[in-house]
Amino acid sequence: MARDHAKKKALEALEATGNNRREAGLLLRVWAEADEKLKSELVAPFLNNICALTVQSAAAGLAARRKPGTRRARPADQAASLLEAISGGGAQTMSSSRSSAPPPPASSARHRQAVTLLASAFKPTNSKS
Repeated sequence: MARDHAKKKALEALEATGNNRREAGLLLRVWAEADEKLKSELVAPFLNNICALTVQSAAAGLAARRKPGTRRARPADQAASLLEAISGGGAQTMSSSRSSAPPPPASSARHRQAVTLLASAFKPTNSKS
């Protein structure tokens, strides 16, 4: 099998570290830096995905550079646009009578009864001090 060398080295690393998986992984990585065959066996199952991710990342960077007129807004520009949106005349306030949202649906009789029962459980008692 093509990955026999990697499996043997993994078992050897586990044995060398007293079955400590974390340390065995670190040791296997050190060995892979010196052993090209081991490194290629470890990386082979993931190579297609690594290549696809690299191409995707490069394509996204290329697409971002090609868009004319798009630039990242500076923090000062962002703050100014936020301040404009907040202080603009079209913005509603808490006392505004305009309502762009539809009214909430009417509650059911069962819901009203449950809320009333819950509220009555928290009514203060009339105790005389």
